[in-house]
Amino acid sequence: MFMKYLLTGLGCLMGFLSRPMAQTAPTREAFAAQAREVSRVPLEAFAFAPDAEKELKMEIWATSPLIFSPVAMDIDALGRVWATEGIDYHVGRRVEAGQSIMVLSDTDLDGKADRSQVFVSEKNSRPAPLGIAVFDNRIVLSSTPDLIVYTDLNRNAVFDEGDTREVLLTGFQNKTHDHTLHAVVGAPSGQWYFSYGNSGADLKTKDGRHFISACYYGHADAIGKRSSDGHLYVGGMAMRMNPDGTGLHPVGENLRNTHDMFVTSMGDVYHSDNDDPAQCRVTWLMEYGNLGYADLRDGSKSWEEVGKSWEEPQASNSRGRRRYSLAHWRQNYPGTIPPGDVYGAGSPTGNVFIEGDELGEQFRGYYLVCDMVRKGVIAHKPKLVDSQVEMGELHDFLRLKDGSKGEHFLPTDLALAPDGSLFLADFYNSTSRRTAQVEGTIYRISRKDEEPAGRTSIDYKTARGLLDALKNPAVHVRWVAQEKLVDEGEAHLPALKSCFENETNPYLRARAIWVMARVGPSGQEAVKSLLRHPDQRFRVVAYRALRHVLPGQLLTHAALMAGDTSPALRREVALSLRDIPYGDCREILSRLVDGFDGENRWYLEALGTAFTGKEAEVYNELIRPRFVQVPFGRWPPLAVNLAWRIHTPQANDDLQRVMLESPPSLDVFRRLVMAYALFDTEAQRLDGQDKLEALARAPGYEGEAYQQTITEVLDRDMRGLKGELLRTSYQVPTSFGAPTKLSNTGTIAALPGDAGRGKARAGVCLTCHKISGAGVAFGPNLSAWGKERTVPEIIHELLNPAEHLAHGYDKPVRVRAGTHVAEGLLMNYSHHAGSLKLKIFGGTYKKILFRRSGAKVEHLKDHSWMPPVSEMGLNDQDVRDIAEYLKRI
Repeated sequence: MFMKYLLTGLGCLMGFLSRPMAQTAPTREAFAAQAREVSRVPLEAFAFAPDAEKELKMEIWATSPLIFSPVAMDIDALGRVWATEGIDYHVGRRVEAGQSIMVLSDTDLDGKADRSQVFVSEKNSRPAPLGIAVFDNRIVLSSTPDLIVYTDLNRNAVFDEGDTREVLLTGFQNKTHDHTLHAVVGAPSGQWYFSYGNSGADLKTKDGRHFISACYYGHADAIGKRSSDGHLYVGGMAMRMNPDGTGLHPVGENLRNTHDMFVTSMGDVYHSDNDDPAQCRVTWLMEYGNLGYADLRDGSKSWEEVGKSWEEPQASNSRGRRRYSLAHWRQNYPGTIPPGDVYGAGSPTGNVFIEGDELGEQFRGYYLVCDMVRKGVIAHKPKLVDSQVEMGELHDFLRLKDGSKGEHFLPTDLALAPDGSLFLADFYNSTSRRTAQVEGTIYRISRKDEEPAGRTSIDYKTARGLLDALKNPAVHVRWVAQEKLVDEGEAHLPALKSCFENETNPYLRARAIWVMARVGPSGQEAVKSLLRHPDQRFRVVAYRALRHVLPGQLLTHAALMAGDTSPALRREVALSLRDIPYGDCREILSRLVDGFDGENRWYLEALGTAFTGKEAEVYNELIRPRFVQVPFGRWPPLAVNLAWRIHTPQANDDLQRVMLESPPSLDVFRRLVMAYALFDTEAQRLDGQDKLEALARAPGYEGEAYQQTITEVLDRDMRGLKGELLRTSYQVPTSFGAPTKLSNTGTIAALPGDAGRGKARAGVCLTCHKISGAGVAFGPNLSAWGKERTVPEIIHELLNPAEHLAHGYDKPVRVRAGTHVAEGLLMNYSHHAGSLKLKIFGGTYKKILFRRSGAKVEHLKDHSWMPPVSEMGLNDQDVRDIAEYLKRI
């Protein structure tokens, strides 16, 4: 998505890369010298949110020719900005060192950069490296297919003789795409976190771990392959590892293209994700969370293929109306976490979480995200609520004023400096291939009452300096400080305890907890005591820190905290049990189930994570016995929702009994039946299909909305198809008998009708319709169809079938590839997968790979595949008799 909005609103990167490049590639210096007038968005074009307008100011810190097309950036302890450039994104241009890491400095301390230099240029890199992180003299570059670590041994900010370059990880897929590797961010655990998009990956580590992720969108040949930990991962992922490349571990999966993410001092992970329709989201990523972009089982299906009509955005912009599709992040499926704030159209990129008060105390706890489509910086203020962190409402932190000339403003990244000021990178380009701006600007945001204080001094050599650096707002400045404190063992433990006890900022207190847990046994004992702290936030941090440093004591700590009063702490306990065998954690799981209120989706999904690989034992031994004496029609939400989330064969049997004995509301029903859509075997698929068909016949489900729900789940989830190229024709007949001349509706309706004769003549209808169990399910089921209509209305529809198309039958399409033609009803369409599911004549389904077939898809407006009854060999009396028959059945 990042690349898409840089180049074109609708085009793709490959179209750009296939264009001829200039024959000669000038040096970066020569290219910079050619830059004449510098273009940028004027400062007066920007507006802060009202709460920021009074406090903050924005200044130009660096612009071309010091920097061109900045993509990603980080800020080191000296206040230098390290940025990746994307000069070669532009059409028809190739520049030596066009994929460089640039280092920008304010040497005269006047508040503006006056010097820039190339640290290194990755000549074989993708058009622009999409992430950079600076950990003291270790510079980590995200440049697909590699995650590269440079060590600047002589600290001159130039990669030269004696410095080292190590490919820490490789195997990120599709270097010509942006749905791939993004920036590394340091965490308070001492680990490095990173994410990559749904181009997928095949990663092998030096300690023998092997992680594979794939989906229909990328790395599709690896669909269904499991990783070395025994799990199957889908699409884009968030991961963490040790800085030496060992200990690689999943954090979340089934993302589309999370361009950036942030790990707070509490250990919470925040990120954003984008997509072409209005489905962008900003999310608190609960550990192991599945965001549901592709098929949950193996990633083989797009959300468009399984989306149901009732999941689509609700009409109008009235207050309270849902503006996005529930199908996009598969919110109705067991196994997905809530997507957070789905805010609509956008292209979110760089982010930062503010933990300090340097910009003002009111901004502490702000999560800021650049958005290139909204052309601004959006803000959320997350809050711990129950077992989850809620993102809260979105508001614009910084935006372009209405009518301003800022059409080329493309914010790409954010970073906090050691002095607490906020830096914002502007790639500066339009969203069209027809332009090729090359300028770029880095803005600095600070308090209006800021007093010039020179360069912030970071001292990593003394105890006082390290503790001060631990409190620094720049994330990787404080990361380096925490690692140096850990290296020195328990020498600083008293000072760390004092920091926790005396600081008022909770984020600073949390940083001390993480370091105490890592410095040695005495520090760990201090952290263990915090498991009983009155503030649940610090109990959660203590549990997370101990889980990281003392994995061998996990079950002891889990047993201690499984009954905690905080649902957030119990959630953490549940997540930590994912890979623990059932026999080792049975009692802990039982206590965690005791703490479930029966409704909270986040807690339910955390329990589902804890049950992974042991679902049958959990359901049969811990869940079902609690309710076996309760009539199914009176099962409480706790039992029903646990059965839904676990969805083993026994759980599904019980869920079916619940729905048969006490039909739920339509909204609840639409969620519950999705348990049948997640099957592991053909037998389970057929069983789920039988259950849905049984519900369709059951009392309480006669209503059109219930029937529609069952039909759509069967068609889109249960009747899976392998995609095929269009190499055969599937056409609908245009006539079913000799043409006849029929009278108008009134004339035919005036005739006497005979239902018996009508039943016999309705045999022609069975070619395409079901009637009382007989016939073919191509068109709408006509059983009871006529009951709610008058005889003239039935006759009118028979004479004019295209005038009122039934819901679900209103998308006729024709697909043409050469001489081959496929006609039918569109069940679903996936632009990204290049496939569509077609219900063809005869009532069967075909999944056609239209893009690979080179086929043209024609959507037929106001068209019905049913010919008028004048093309069926019927006379006026036949039509009147059929109408009488349809009215009575």
